[in-house]
Amino acid sequence: FDYMFKLLIIGNSSVGKTSFLFRYADDSFTSAFVSTVGIDFKVKTVFRNEKRIKLQIW
Repeated sequence: FDYMFKLLIIGNSSVGKTSFLFRYADDSFTSAFVSTVGIDFKVKTVFRNEKRIKLQIW
């Protein structure tokens, strides 16, 4: 990869942070999530202006 960014999603409990994470990283959605205990993260690689960008989303 050419660049790497770490993104931290913060907010109150049960507002959809994990749903947002899975929707963006995996293009999937389920309404059956229970509250996350601990930390959940995903890695996604995107391409912009002929550059490979690695996103670590926490």
